[in-house]
Amino acid sequence: MLAPLPSIEAFRRDAVSPDSIDLDDGIIASWLESATHLERAAMTSGPARERLLLGLLANHDVVAFPDAPLSPAAVFSTITDLAAEMEDQACFRLAHSVLSTLLLVLPDSEVTLRGRVIAQLARVARHLGEREAAARYYGEVEALGVEHQLPDLIGRAWYGLGLLAHQRGDFPEGRRRFHAVIELEGAAPESVGYAHHQLMVGAAHAGDYDTAAEHGWKAFKGARTAGQETEALQNLAQLLLVAGHARAALRGFAAALARKPIFRQELAILGGAACAAAAALPRAAARALVRNFADRTQFVVKALRNGEALAHPSALALVEVSEALNVVGESERAREVADQAERLASAHGYYQLTYRLENPVFVAEPTPLAPSTQAIIAAVDELEGAELVAVG
Repeated sequence: MLAPLPSIEAFRRDAVSPDSIDLDDGIIASWLESATHLERAAMTSGPARERLLLGLLANHDVVAFPDAPLSPAAVFSTITDLAAEMEDQACFRLAHSVLSTLLLVLPDSEVTLRGRVIAQLARVARHLGEREAAARYYGEVEALGVEHQLPDLIGRAWYGLGLLAHQRGDFPEGRRRFHAVIELEGAAPESVGYAHHQLMVGAAHAGDYDTAAEHGWKAFKGARTAGQETEALQNLAQLLLVAGHARAALRGFAAALARKPIFRQELAILGGAACAAAAALPRAAARALVRNFADRTQFVVKALRNGEALAHPSALALVEVSEALNVVGESERAREVADQAERLASAHGYYQLTYRLENPVFVAEPTPLAPSTQAIIAAVDELEGAELVAVG
C-alpha cells in the first residue's frame, strides 16, 4: 500500500533506500523547506492558505501582481516541476508526498490540473514498483478524463495503462493502448511522444528498424522539454546502433549529450556512444574518444556511490565501455572496467550483464534501411550537438 508520508519521513526513507543518490545539502534543504511550506498551507484555508502559497511561489521566483488572485496554475507548475526534480534524483517518496499535498490545495474545480497531478503520482508509483497503486491512479485519471471530456487526461491514462500492460507481459494490450493515444485527438504532446517511444521499442525488438525509427523520430519531434528530447535522442541513437549504423548512432548520442542529461540518461548515452565511436571512427580517433567516454562514465559512477545509487544503469554503462575499450586496443583498462562492472552486476544479480561480460556484443553489419529512415539519419546529423564528434 502506497500511502502519503510527511515530507521529513518521506525523505528519510528515500535517504536510506538502495537507490539513493548523494545530494548537495543545499538542494535537500531547499526541497524540504518547500515541502514543509506546502504542508503548512494544506493545513490552513482561506486567506491564510493563500498567503502561505504566495510565499512559497515567491521562494521559487514566481511573484504575483499586487492584489491579483492566487493562480492555481502557478502553484501546479511550481510544485510539479519540484516533484520532477525529486524524481530525477530518485527521491520518489518525497515526490509522492509533495504531489499528494498539492492535491489538497488545488481546488476541485481545477479538474485538468488535478488529473495531471494524479498522473504524475502514478508515474512515481511505477518508479517505486507499486504497480497496483499506479493502476489505481491511472484509472482515476481516465475516469476524470471521460467524465469531463478531457482528452489530455484520457491520453495520459491510456499511456500509463499501456505501460503497465507491457510490464506485466501483455504486449498486445500495451500496443493497443499506445496506438489509441497516438490516434486520440487532443492528447497531450508528451503522451503521444511517449507512446511513439514504446512502439519504437516494440518494432525494434521485432527487427522492423524502419518502423522503429519512424516512431523514434516522432517521439523526438513531439518532445516538449530538454529531458524528453534527450531521452528520445538516446533511444533513437541506440536503435541505430543495434541496426549497425554506428556513425549515425554516434551523432545521435552526441546530440543527446549536448542537452546536459541527468545521470540516469547520461550513463546510457555514454555506454552507447563509446560502442558507436569504437565502431565508426578510425582507430586513433576512436581510442581518444572512447577514453573520454570511459573517464566520464567512471566519474558519474563514482558520484552515484560507486554505482549503488543507480546500479543497473551503472553496470550496463561499464559493460559497454569495457567492450569499446577492447575494440580500440585498450585491453588493460578494459579489464579494469569489466571487473568493476562484474562486481556491481554480481552484487545485484544482474546475470544478463555478467553473461555479456563473458560474451561481448559487437556492432552488427549495417541493416539496409528505407529512404524514409535515411532521411531521419540526415536530420539527426543536423541537430545541435551532433557536430561535436567528427566521423570519418
